[in-house]
Amino acid sequence: MALDLVYASHDEAGAYIELSKQEQAKVLQFQQQVLKLVALGHDCVKICEKLCLLEEQLVPNSVASVMLLDASEQQLNVFVAPSIPKEGVAQLNGLRPGPCAGSCGNAIYRQEPVYVENTLTDPRWHDIRHLAVNFNICACWSMPIRGRGGRVIGSFALSSFEHRMPGPFQTKLLEIGSFIVGIVLEQRKINQQLYLSSQVIEQSTEGIMITDSDNGFVSVNRAFTRITGYAQDDVLGENPRILSSGRHGQDFYRQMWGSINATGHWQGEIWNRTKAGRFYPQWLSITAILDAQKNVMYYLGVFSDITEKKQAAETIWRQANFDLLTGLPNRSRFYDRLQQDIKKAARTKQKLALLFIDIDRFKEVNDSVGHSRGDALLKASAERLAAGVLDTDLLARLGGDEFTVILNEVTDVEAVEHIAARILQKLADPFDLDGKQTYVSASIGIALFPDDAVEVDALLKCADQAMYVAKSEGRSRWRYFTPAMQVAAEKRSQIIADLRLAVMKQQFFLLYQPIVELETGKVHKAEALIRWQHPDKGMISPADFIPLAEETQLIIEVGNWIFQQAIQQVAIWQAAHGKDFQVSINKSPVQFYHAVAGDWSASLQQMGLAGHSIVVEITEGLLLDANATVSGQLLHLRDAGIQVAIDDFGTGYSSLSYLKKFDIDYLKIDQSFVRNLSEDSSDRVLCEAIITMAHRLGMKVIAEGVETRQQCDLLKQAGCDYGQGYLFARPLTAEAFDEFMARKISP
Repeated sequence: MALDLVYASHDEAGAYIELSKQEQAKVLQFQQQVLKLVALGHDCVKICEKLCLLEEQLVPNSVASVMLLDASEQQLNVFVAPSIPKEGVAQLNGLRPGPCAGSCGNAIYRQEPVYVENTLTDPRWHDIRHLAVNFNICACWSMPIRGRGGRVIGSFALSSFEHRMPGPFQTKLLEIGSFIVGIVLEQRKINQQLYLSSQVIEQSTEGIMITDSDNGFVSVNRAFTRITGYAQDDVLGENPRILSSGRHGQDFYRQMWGSINATGHWQGEIWNRTKAGRFYPQWLSITAILDAQKNVMYYLGVFSDITEKKQAAETIWRQANFDLLTGLPNRSRFYDRLQQDIKKAARTKQKLALLFIDIDRFKEVNDSVGHSRGDALLKASAERLAAGVLDTDLLARLGGDEFTVILNEVTDVEAVEHIAARILQKLADPFDLDGKQTYVSASIGIALFPDDAVEVDALLKCADQAMYVAKSEGRSRWRYFTPAMQVAAEKRSQIIADLRLAVMKQQFFLLYQPIVELETGKVHKAEALIRWQHPDKGMISPADFIPLAEETQLIIEVGNWIFQQAIQQVAIWQAAHGKDFQVSINKSPVQFYHAVAGDWSASLQQMGLAGHSIVVEITEGLLLDANATVSGQLLHLRDAGIQVAIDDFGTGYSSLSYLKKFDIDYLKIDQSFVRNLSEDSSDRVLCEAIITMAHRLGMKVIAEGVETRQQCDLLKQAGCDYGQGYLFARPLTAEAFDEFMARKISP
């Protein structure tokens, strides 16, 4: 009677009423066995397999199966079928629900129980009749499996080996089986989600802590222990204040909890302490977890140690604002500070002085002592400069050997001059670079705000111009900016603008000066010399525009134009005067640093010209700074057969080691030695020494600036190979050069 009541309470249709007491007992025992497995937490597959086997015992001569819809809900696959052969499982997998897809396919399709008495004749088995034949399935009863919300997720079926319909007992077993399978599958999904959630928390690289509503620790993850040093057993029940660093006052925590109580959330940077006592910054996020009645159940804290992040940010900030070599503020930091200081000076009606400092001849020193010692010199210079200014002032390195000082709250110029003089004095003392004493000096330009300029760039430009004046007047001195400097700077700027236009409009032309063989008087060489015919200003001297072309790197484009013009002309003259005729062209160091020598040799080949058709004239300074790029291009010129001459030899830093290292073909004696050449002059001794040295090294000598017959005779007596100068001819146009050659050749 009790069983009747129990089953009646579960059966709205009164189906249990039709079961005998024995059948009711079997159903109850079946439920208890399966639910016991569920309660003990057995694997979902094992539970479902056990359920199928129990049903097969209760319904003899049948096999049970559970099929599930795939994620796309387009087909069914066998989940468990312990008594169905593997071949049968393979054929059942991939079953698409439909009106002719058997009992299981129909149960899913119709979302209702489907009972088929005869699978061999029932049209609902039309598409899978072969399964019935192959595996002797005579009848099949299928019940939809429903998940959360009543959604159909699969089918539970009993397939019989005899033609029959289910009675109340079999129907009840199907209902209970599908119901329990649905519960088990949903529980599996929940368990998977819970496991995933627990693993996400445990494997998270961020520390996670959960406290109850009274703020006592309930749970922490592995990262919490790694970051804080506290294990879960150390903190359970404790208040998070055990992590406090003591660096934050009551106002900080009052605002934190005010935000949590008002919005349910807070995040920010906070300093805490590890179990070992180390203080560290962390980024912490706290969220209140509420129950259905909006009461706080737990607090979730998620945090990360941001020590490395802050250190990286500090490093990035320092790299962005400070010079790596000297540790001084860099150009970016200097600009920001100068802008701020100008605004402050304008607001307080005070003056500000800007000192632009350039180390004199640093490049020469750097080349002579080596780059590592050059860096040491810059560091030592920075330290001396820092000792010469006040803490309230800013010393910065703009780059290379350029430094600046911002002097604030200037009351009189004498104080500025005193600091400038002190800087020069500190730099004048010798520097000890690995036991080698080195001397440097500095040129300082001074500009005043608001007297000279009121904008950052304008003030810096004024100081820069004043520095150049100090350098041009002999170095190791300071100079104030004057309006005349501005005029000169504007003129220089205009020339640069005109120079860019001259390149575009081809305002340049070449002149050619003959190079005469002194022994025979023959001419089979000429130097190409560029000239600029400005449309408004007339002829502009190369001495005025070549340095600016190098500074702006326009020399690269100009130099390539000279080369192309020269090789076209040398091709004409070789046809007229023989294949040995050569044209010399000057190549700037800037071209060596930025251009590719191979371009020139390729152009010569395209013109059908031999490499010796061109002589490239370089300066001694280029050899002093012959890095891998320069050396490689000089070697490429040699390999292409292009000869190299050192121009203005004797005026710079001459070194036999450089002459031996590179294959130099010609030395050109500078005209300053030729100009005062006489029988008893020291210049004659120097010229003879250069000629003898060059010949011993396998080089030939060209004397520049030959203007008198006496100079020519003395050079010839000394064994000089070639002469170039007004005695023979001034620079000539190509047409005038042809006339000159005609006169030389005619009897």
